[in-house]
Amino acid sequence: MTKQDRIYHGVRPVGDDDWQCRILVEKRKLGPTERQVDDLVLYELTPKDAEALGGFDWGYSGSGPSRAADSILADALGLGDPWSSGFAGGRVDPVLEALSVDFASDVLIQCCSEWRLSRAGVLRWCRGWYAQQGVNDLPAALVDLPELTSSRL
Repeated sequence: MTKQDRIYHGVRPVGDDDWQCRILVEKRKLGPTERQVDDLVLYELTPKDAEALGGFDWGYSGSGPSRAADSILADALGLGDPWSSGFAGGRVDPVLEALSVDFASDVLIQCCSEWRLSRAGVLRWCRGWYAQQGVNDLPAALVDLPELTSSRL
């Protein structure tokens, strides 16, 4: 398994007074038992200073989905910590900031309490976004994507 083969799994606890939405990064397992394997979690994305700034969330337009988008995109694109890589915090990169806002709007505000996104799907979405914006300076993770082909055309 390569680092490429992973799934972002968002979980919003139900009925817990001290709820905290979590984004687990899991191994990609194909087949009908994919979600029944206990050893899937590789690591968990964590929001910076969740006590002061709030944690992750989705299903609405706001700061929770924005923090989730920053973390997912930074991880998928291999940019390291989203709070120091240009998404948020000190020096904000306007392209990465716009990418994150649109990802939150197009994807995360549509999510329900539990969801899964493949890294490949996130990267394809990003590649399309860069093309639509006319931005040619791509993050390294987007440069080597294989071309999409379809035998159904």
